[in-house]
Amino acid sequence: MHSRLGFALPLIAAFLVGACGGLGSTGTVCPGPTLEPVTMPAGAGASVTYGFLIDRAYTGDAKRSPSYPWPQLPMTALNTVAGALVKLDLRPGDSVFGTWISHNSNDMREIFLPLSQVPKSSATEYPAAVPLPKAPLNQLECNDYTAKVRAYNAAAKEWQTKVNDIAQRAAAEDAQTVATFIGRTQSAILAASPVQDPVGTDIYGGLAVAGGVFGANPGKHKLVLFSDMTDTVGNPIRPDLAQSDVVVGLYHRDDPSDQGKGQRDWETTFKTLNARTPVFLPWAATTADKIVEQLKASGR
Repeated sequence: MHSRLGFALPLIAAFLVGACGGLGSTGTVCPGPTLEPVTMPAGAGASVTYGFLIDRAYTGDAKRSPSYPWPQLPMTALNTVAGALVKLDLRPGDSVFGTWISHNSNDMREIFLPLSQVPKSSATEYPAAVPLPKAPLNQLECNDYTAKVRAYNAAAKEWQTKVNDIAQRAAAEDAQTVATFIGRTQSAILAASPVQDPVGTDIYGGLAVAGGVFGANPGKHKLVLFSDMTDTVGNPIRPDLAQSDVVVGLYHRDDPSDQGKGQRDWETTFKTLNARTPVFLPWAATTADKIVEQLKASGR
């Protein structure tokens, strides 16, 4: 009896190892079956608010900027903004606004493009994920686990196909929503009619408007100013721009030393207003593509 048992035990062990593939070098109970990888579509991420401030008090006087007489700056700025909208990678939830810089920039009547948001799509519903098969507790469950993995993989492939189809349809709907928003916004921008303001230039008032809008709208904030950045009003308000990205386009003063000093002064000022270091684009370098490049540089 003892000799028969001693002969049978190695056979039983060999059967178990052969049926389940052994423990393997990693100590896995049932090595071999591979689970089908599955992925969920990425979320939308934080929204972005874009603000555009355009100087309509830019007079092109003999001292500062006779090279670009009225109304070259505001009209060039409007066309540049309209061209940039198409390339900004706008998404549902993003917002855009535009306001004039004048002698009274924080007057609500200076807003030529009220804050408008790309409509958000309804929440996309995806089918429930396929539950993972329960891991085997021992080698006796290996065959059953292998069968469950095959069933899981088949169901997971079907689930992934459905999810991808739903995501593609949602992306197509979002793209159409964005295109409609851009078309409507471009029309509003190009219909704006700047009236020259000979009284003065209130840069800080315009920044206060932007700061107020940014403060009420969470997410990333990106601000573009089109101006020679010569403030003549001296508004005491100092808004908090809370790490906003800032681009100054169509920046030009005929006196090179004045232009350089103005840029340095405003770089310091924007730092005190808690904005990021501004990018200054000279008039000749200000294009829709260049504006978009700078706005995208820090990501969404």
